Amino acid sequence: MGVITISLKKRLSIYLVGLLVMALGIVLIKKAELGMSPISSIPAALAGLTPFTLGNMMIAFQLVCILLQAVILRRFPLKLILQLPLSVAFGYLVDLYVYLIRLGPLPVWVRILICLAGIFFTALGIVLIVGMDMVLPAPDALLRTISQQLEKPLAPVKFAGDLTWVAVTVAIELAGARSIVSVGIGTVLSVLLTGRLVGLLKQRLPQWELAPAQAVQSAEGGSAG
Repeated sequence: MGVITISLKKRLSIYLVGLLVMALGIVLIKKAELGMSPISSIPAALAGLTPFTLGNMMIAFQLVCILLQAVILRRFPLKLILQLPLSVAFGYLVDLYVYLIRLGPLPVWVRILICLAGIFFTALGIVLIVGMDMVLPAPDALLRTISQQLEKPLAPVKFAGDLTWVAVTVAIELAGARSIVSVGIGTVLSVLLTGRLVGLLKQRLPQWELAPAQAVQSAEGGSAG
């Protein structure tokens, strides 16, 4: 398959669609009430124990991930600065979906279908975001930074990260409510299916090799002249 070069404008558009789709997936998993994905479980647990919304807690969680990256890197590069507005916007987008999607009592099989739909949209969002080679969400960027600093493959680092998020979530909920709500069968399904769906979607969608943003801008500027 030939290499497709995508303009910066189209890259940004696809990237924003990826954010919209991933946020929708997260909220559908929440609405299914079968347990959150590992990366969203800590914000969900904190939102359940405080007056703050899921989006508020996602912003706080992502800010912590940004600070951890700064500590690991011992500097605050541009990529971390760009993660700040992304984290805030993504948190408010999640809250918007939570407000718009209202579901009443549902049988378990319907909730499972909603959870599976959420996992699919989350995987699709990941493919679109990562494929555009722009700013990663802070938790994903943190795991990638750890992988690079330790010179370890990303897959085992991500698996260890998922275990860490789930362990912290369980500890938070047991300490605060003495019951586990944010970890459940939905969490297990997310762990088992998200990576596989990402791989499948990458095969089904065109394989893009993107030119750097600066090069695309220069090419567009030259052709416009």
